[in-house]
Amino acid sequence: MKRRLNIFCVIVMLVLCYSVVESAYYMCMGIGLGAKAGMEAAKEMKDCDHLEQHNDYRALTNMKYIALIPHSLDGKVQELLCDSVYNEKSGEYVPAMHAMMAVSVKTQEGAVSRVVSGLLDFVQLAAIVWSIVLFVKLIVAINRSDIFNWRNIRRLRRLGVLLIVGFGCSLLVEYLSLCSLREVLSLQNYDLVLSDMVDITTFVLGLTALIVAEVFAIGLKMKEEQELTI
Repeated sequence: MKRRLNIFCVIVMLVLCYSVVESAYYMCMGIGLGAKAGMEAAKEMKDCDHLEQHNDYRALTNMKYIALIPHSLDGKVQELLCDSVYNEKSGEYVPAMHAMMAVSVKTQEGAVSRVVSGLLDFVQLAAIVWSIVLFVKLIVAINRSDIFNWRNIRRLRRLGVLLIVGFGCSLLVEYLSLCSLREVLSLQNYDLVLSDMVDITTFVLGLTALIVAEVFAIGLKMKEEQELTI
């Protein structure tokens, strides 16, 4: 039974680690591309090749991932499939609908918005890292057969809160980015939406941790009441 529990714990740990690695990767990539583009912009352009290279860096720095939904959702196929893609097998264009894509567009973000987004990214990363530390402590306690106590319940509650905070920070960052994009980008037949841009895995894990913590708390409280009765 303990072996099965350890397997489940390892799976959850991998999910949490993936969230940390993903957040850290995109944060470092954004910082690196921004620094590189800034250095290129500071240099004096001597020929067209340098100018073209600079434009490539700038386009890459301005890359944004967007989620799309058609204007009309009344069920008409011709309105839902409002776009087309080329089918190399048949040599013809087939109806299609875009759900997500990457576009290079420069947004007009203010200094306050950039600072807030940076702070939210940092809080999200810190919350996920702290939650991993708490989860490791919980696994160690379980393997030592030290399971049903108030210390583990507090760990589970903090774990749940941290995961939900991390999700909330990610959601706010994407919402701020979406607001900036809507000011400078509009696509024919499509609306820019927030769905599919935020991974709800951490939110679900957070709620699960809170539920398990309350179940543990109820069980431990009932056990203490029975011991007092005896």
